[in-house]
Amino acid sequence: MSEYPNMREFYQKGLILIGENDRAALLQKSGENTSLEGSTHWLIAMEGSQKQPDIYHWKVLVYPSETTKVNCYKSPYYTSKHFASIHDAINFSNELSQKAREDQMNTLE
Repeated sequence: MSEYPNMREFYQKGLILIGENDRAALLQKSGENTSLEGSTHWLIAMEGSQKQPDIYHWKVLVYPSETTKVNCYKSPYYTSKHFASIHDAINFSNELSQKAREDQMNTLE
């Protein structure tokens, strides 16, 4: 398994500032992973994986990041279930973006 996302089918949204509640949850979840301490933003992205010719499954990923880099591709803060439609993945990524703007990413399970 690769340590990096499938960049061929990887579509990211604009960065969203991490709120105070989410930052506290991120630092608690990170434990001893000090590379996440500098995280200031969420990067929300959709990643597609080809299952058959012209058939993709999509998942939505949330990474802690800074304005210039993603701090840890190996372990996203959140990974969604697979979606059979990119439209469903886009809709879900929009929901996550709203949660991030409202400082509610810490409520994800």
